[in-house]
Amino acid sequence: MPDPDGLPTRAPTTSEPLQEAAGRRRAWHEPARDLGLHWGDYRARWIAGLAMIVIGTACILVTTAYSLPFLLVGSLMQPAGWAVLPSTIGRRVAVVVPVLGFTWLMLGGSGFAWCYAIMLAAWLLVRLRPLPTFAVLVLPIASSLVLPSFVTTYEQGWITILVSSVVIVASAWLARWGAIALDSWQSVRSLRKQTDRLDEPRP
Repeated sequence: MPDPDGLPTRAPTTSEPLQEAAGRRRAWHEPARDLGLHWGDYRARWIAGLAMIVIGTACILVTTAYSLPFLLVGSLMQPAGWAVLPSTIGRRVAVVVPVLGFTWLMLGGSGFAWCYAIMLAAWLLVRLRPLPTFAVLVLPIASSLVLPSFVTTYEQGWITILVSSVVIVASAWLARWGAIALDSWQSVRSLRKQTDRLDEPRP
């Protein structure tokens, strides 16, 4: 229909309704935030749980024959951290024993650096990451294959701890970005399949 003032009117593009609908989509947020927590605040539990996992794991890894109390403290603190993290109870319970056992194995040196992949897998599971993001597990596994070539003595164990920790932290962030990208792709794909979109041709 021509404009009453005689000015040319711009025909609506088919992408505008899609862009407007995409703009109305809720921004991505952590899936665990949608869980109904029986106690505590999400952020407080996340910080407390992560802190206890990190400190508990560190206590175990610095254990020597002369500092066995650290092993006890770490073995109690790490499971407590997993229990506090906001997630489903089944996932939290499932990771406690495997992660603790493989953390003890890390005391064996660089030859057991692959055990860091188990901790990363537990984190991805508890944080409700989608299955495709578990592909990041290849990163700590790959680093564990390289480290024994450079770390040859027990005194160099700190190198294994430092490098492996950096790798799993980076992998965890990469998995988070992957979850965001995957969620965005799925949302746009679902939007494109809607039968009542405004830009669909009318009979």
